[in-house]
Amino acid sequence: MSLVVRRYAPQAIVTIIILLTVMFFYFYVNPETSEAFSRADKALSDWVVVITSFALIVGGIDILRFHLVRMRKEGLRQAPFSAVTISLLVLMVLFALHGWYLSYADPAAGIAITTQPQFRWLYLNVYAPADAAVYSILVFYMASASYRAFRVRNPMALLLLVVALIVIFGNTTVGGLLWPGFLSLRDWVMTVPNTAAFRPITIGAGLGIIILGLRLLTWREVSWMGRRE
Repeated sequence: MSLVVRRYAPQAIVTIIILLTVMFFYFYVNPETSEAFSRADKALSDWVVVITSFALIVGGIDILRFHLVRMRKEGLRQAPFSAVTISLLVLMVLFALHGWYLSYADPAAGIAITTQPQFRWLYLNVYAPADAAVYSILVFYMASASYRAFRVRNPMALLLLVVALIVIFGNTTVGGLLWPGFLSLRDWVMTVPNTAAFRPITIGAGLGIIILGLRLLTWREVSWMGRRE
């Protein structure tokens, strides 16, 4: 029974979902069938949202468990950071639940989860600035990676450096002041060579998705269940 639950049941569910998705997308025999497939496809999409919501709940519980374990192991050194994370997590959930309650208890007020005042304040004044600060730190990593990538060690590295400088000067006002042709040259680089390079990547990704789907349909792909056989 455990083998059926752990292996065959998940593979059967994935196979059914793939077949239904393909059928909903391609098999439109007549208007009635098209309408029925559209309703079924929307229902399947709604289930994706539901499953994603439960995955977020599991993720929140895992974050809570992770920080409680770290606080127990590392003591006061980790306690302030974990306490802030846990407190904000609990507050966001409570305010979201309050907004969800108000959306049903007083629909005329027009308050939902995302428009609940305290939830919105925490999102705009705590989460959004912190998120921007984390992304701004990536600039230093990008600068370091760019320095390593643009070091001229061979002709290909020189070509990469020249193209990068053209795009950089084409995207800045300094480039326009130095030479107005940087803008048109940048547009040509992004339209012709860049598009030509991305097309085979896109085609390869599409073929990879098709191969992955065939492997899932034939039950040869098992790595997504956490193991390799």
